[in-house]
Parts: sequence; C-alpha cells; structure tokens
Amino acid sequence: MDTSYLSQQVTTIIERLHGFFDEIGVPSHERDSRESELFSALSETLHNQLNLVAKEKHDLTEEAQRLMKTIRQMERSLDDTRPKDDYEAEKDGLKITYPLLKCIERLKQKHHTIAKLHRERYEQVKKLVEALESYASHLEPAFVKIKLPPTAPKADVPPTFDLSPTYVTKLDHEFTRVYDEYNKRVAAVAQCGEEIINLYSELGVPQAQIDSQIVKFARESPEQLGLHKEDLQRLAAKRDKLVSEKQQRERKLKELRSAVESLWDRLGVDEAERKQFLASNRGVGIRQINDFEHELARLNELKRQNLHIFVEDARFKLQALWDGLYFSEEEMLDFAPAFSDVYSDALLSAHEQEIARLEALREQRAPILAAVDKHRSIIQDREDLEKSSQDASRLMSKGAKGEKRDPGKLLREEKQRKRITKELPKVEADLRKTLEDWEEEYGRPFCVHGHRYLDELDAVQFRAPPPRSKTPNALSGTRDAPKSAGRDAKPNLGQSKSAGTLRGGNPTRSKTPTAYANRNPLAASTTGHSARSVGSFASTASRPMSRQEYPTAPPISRQTSNTSSVMSGSHVSGSENWETYDSNSENEEADATEAYYAKMKHQQSQFRQTVKRPGTASGQLGGIKRIREQPIVEEGREGSEAGWTDDGSVGSTY
Repeated sequence: MDTSYLSQQVTTIIERLHGFFDEIGVPSHERDSRESELFSALSETLHNQLNLVAKEKHDLTEEAQRLMKTIRQMERSLDDTRPKDDYEAEKDGLKITYPLLKCIERLKQKHHTIAKLHRERYEQVKKLVEALESYASHLEPAFVKIKLPPTAPKADVPPTFDLSPTYVTKLDHEFTRVYDEYNKRVAAVAQCGEEIINLYSELGVPQAQIDSQIVKFARESPEQLGLHKEDLQRLAAKRDKLVSEKQQRERKLKELRSAVESLWDRLGVDEAERKQFLASNRGVGIRQINDFEHELARLNELKRQNLHIFVEDARFKLQALWDGLYFSEEEMLDFAPAFSDVYSDALLSAHEQEIARLEALREQRAPILAAVDKHRSIIQDREDLEKSSQDASRLMSKGAKGEKRDPGKLLREEKQRKRITKELPKVEADLRKTLEDWEEEYGRPFCVHGHRYLDELDAVQFRAPPPRSKTPNALSGTRDAPKSAGRDAKPNLGQSKSAGTLRGGNPTRSKTPTAYANRNPLAASTTGHSARSVGSFASTASRPMSRQEYPTAPPISRQTSNTSSVMSGSHVSGSENWETYDSNSENEEADATEAYYAKMKHQQSQFRQTVKRPGTASGQLGGIKRIREQPIVEEGREGSEAGWTDDGSVGSTY
C-alpha cells in the first residue's frame, strides 16, 4: 500500500460524506465542524502509529550508545594514554549505523571481548591489593591514600575503575609506602619499648609498677603492642612519664649538687673528700638523692655555725651594688636586714634575694648608669683641673727634692680643658635625653644619692662657668677677696677702672674656699644644691639691700687682680683661675671657650639693664666709671649670690 491509494480512499470517503450531509440537510457550519473532527481523528491515528515506531528506534539507539560507552570506559580503564578527543570525535570506529539491529549485534560482540580483557587485568591487580591490605590492616584505615578495587569474592568491578598501567604503578608505590611505614612503626615500638625497659632499670621501678606486656613483646614481636597512632602515643606517654621522672630527679640532684658544692667551696672541704662522695653517688636513684640530701643537711649545719661570715660577705657585695646604683641613705635604710645583728638563715636569704634584685636592677639600668658615670667623670676631671689651677706657683717653683720640674703641665691642662669644654655639653645633652626618656617610661625621677639628676643638670646649665681669669705673675701684687666686705673705705676708682678693663672687663671667679663638701661630685663642682641656689638668687634680686645695711669694709689694696666673687646658696666654689700668665707677656694662648664667655657677657649686660638697685650713691660718683664691689658676707651667713655694683646694676653670678 502506497500513499496514492490512501489519498484516493480519503478523497472517496470525503465525497460520500458530503453526499450524506446533502441528503440529511446538514447546515454548512456544522459540515465544517464534522469534517474537522474526521481529520483530527485520522491525524491522531497516524501520529500514534508514528510515535510507536519512533520510540522503538530511540530504544535501539540508546542501547547502542550504552554499549559504546561501556566499551570506551573499559578501553580507557585498561589504557589511560588514549586522549578523550578520540572518543568524542569517534575516531575509534565506534558509531551508530543503520540498520540498528545489526549495529547493536556488532557492538555486543566487541563489548564481550573488552570485558574479558578487563576481568583478566583486574585479577592481576587484586593480588597486589590483597598484599597491601595485609600490611595496612595494622595501620589506621585512613592511612592508605589510593583508591582500591573491591576484593570480595564474586565482586563486580565497575568498568570505570582504573586498571591502567599508571594505576598499577601507583598501587605498587602505595604498597611500598605502606610497607615502609609498617616497618618504621615496628622499629619505633621496639625502640620505645627498649627505652621503657631501660628506664625501669635505671629508675629502680618496683616490679608491681612494670608493664609486663612491654617486657614480653618489645624485643621479639613489637607489632603485638599495636602499631596504630594511639598505640604509639600510649607507649610514648609512658616513656615520657619515665623520662620526666628521670629529669626531675636529675634537676633535683643538680640543685642538691650545686648547693653542696657551693657549701663545699665556702667551708673549704678537701678535694679528695669531694671526689670520693661524688664517685659513690652516681646515677638518679632514690639512694643517691637521699645521700645528697644528708650531705646538704650536714653542710647546712656547718654553715649555721659560721653564718656570720656569709652574712658579712653578702653585705660587702650589697654595699658595692648600692654604690654602683648611686643609692641614697634612705634607699639603703629601706633594706633593714642589712643593719640587723641577729644572724640567721632568713637574714642570709634576705641578703641573697636583695643582691639578686639589685643585680637585675643594675643590668636594667646599665645604659643610663654608664651615661651618668661618664658625666660624673668629666665633672670630676673639671674639678681636679680647677683645684690644680688655684696653685699660682705650680709653674714657677722648682720641683721637690727628687722630682723633676714639669714644663709641659700647662699644655696638658689646656688640652684637658679644651677636651672638657668640647665633650661636656654633648655628654650633658645625651644624658638629659636619656634621663627624660627613662623618667617618661618609668614615671619617676632618676636619682643619684637621693637627688634628681635632671635637677643637677639644670643647676649646671643655670650656673655656667665664667671666663678664665689671668693670675698676675710673681712680680705683681696679689690680693685675696675677703670673706666679708663693707663700705667704710671708698675704693680707688681709677685703679678699679683699670683693673676692670683687663680682658674686656669680664668678671673672674672668687678665691673663697668651698664651705661644704657633698658626696655628689656634680653638686660640689657647681653651686651646691640647685634649689637653694636659685632661691637665694631670686630673693636677692627681688629684695636688694640698702647702702646703710652694708657692713664696714677695710681699705682695699691698690694692687688687685681682676677677680670677682661667685657665691652660691650653700656652697661657694673655690678659685677657678684657669691659667697663670706673666704680667709682661704680650702673646696670649688661644682660648677655646672665648666665644662661650662672650655670649655669657652679653647675657649679663642684658640682665643688668632689666634689674636695677634702688637709690645709691651714683650721684656722688658723677661721671666716673663704677667698679664692682667685693662680695658682702654677713657674719655667720653665706655670701649673697647677686653681685651688686656701684652703678645700681646687679652683677652676674655663675
């Protein structure tokens, strides 16, 4: 039957249908509706038949694709070198052909051949997997990192499981890794068990506390003790516990031995006796510990009988630390045991603890203490130089009997003076910054012998040294400034004027001797206690004395050097003549501090313009140039720090 016959039959049926509609008298719109129903039923029947055939074709196609996919999976499982694009481009010869039934038959035959090869390869791999699992069973289940095929009897191997030569190589490497780990853990268990057994013997552990399983299997069958990580950790914990016990005993013995040897040294025990005791007490057993404890108790009893010697030795060290840390008397007195005369172990222990604390404090303050030491050393050098310069005859007189004259002394003094002038400002600046940083960090002042050292530095800057004065030679008359001067006798203005103009009229230092010696070289070399000095200066400047209050002074010698007084609140420094010159000398050596003293002179002149005395005898003096008077020192009191002058100005102080 072809389509023309079917078309003719449809045409004939439609014509007869229209005849029946005419005979019946069916309206035209109803005819169209009935014809549509006929065509729909006919179309549905045709489509139903078509769908059945199409479904059959689709099922056959899917079966062919499934066979092709399985074949390709097994081929790739056996050979992983084949690239994916070969399958995707169908270059392997596998494709769907028509008729489908013949294509499916051909694919089934090829599938059977590949499945046989796949099964043979699996049997080879299975033997290696079983050997690997035999060693891996002693390890953790998660230790094996490679995926293993099923090894159960009659187990089906998925076609996608990798059985390629690459997988076989990886499986062989994994077997080697598992085997090595197995042997490694067996060795670790054996070693750990051996160490435990040795520690049992070394520590003298009682039989009741010994693990019999370790003693039984540690050497012959270590795997019987377990090779899992938990088993290894359990053995390691037992070993570590024994090692810890041994270390504790060793530390105990070390402490005991250190204490015993220290007492041996203090008590002077004979060396042969020491060696004999140590030789008979080797090891970490309980007996050795007991013997050391007994020896320590015996030595402590001897120490108790000689306790006063140890305490005095500790106090000697303590005093050295106090001196190195510049402690004040109050800070020393804070440690009351240092002044106790009741010797005891507690007293010695307190001394030793205090020594340890001070040594740590000295280590902590090492940088700032070094800076303070350097500054105080320079200050001490300056003081020594000042004392040496007070002796005007040191360069004129001959050397003592048996001593040679030192012609280079003046040059050395000048070099030392220049060095001090150069280094002291820099050292003070660095020390100031160090002290400020320290006080900011610790929130308390840094004190030297009970006084804040920053205040000492401030006092040094406030009391800067005056210019050098020239001491006349032996041919010129000399005069020491009296301790107290009055105004009964008028000074010779002409002579005073000429004396004041020597070296630009700069004031020079007084020769008043030092009235008070402080333990602090910094305070002794400047103005004594800075607080008192500043207060005295402010008091004198704000409330000057009237001329009627001045005491009567003796007549002033006509031959004077250009000296002026330098007074402090509680301490008057000695003469600071830096050098001695011959009166006829015309060539003066270079002064390294001339610029500094010129600056000080300028500041003094500005200060005189701002501070004026009340009414004086300036009207009587007229236009004659005024000179400075000698410092006024009342009986029983120290001299004023404000050097008054006849012209109503306040003289400068240093």
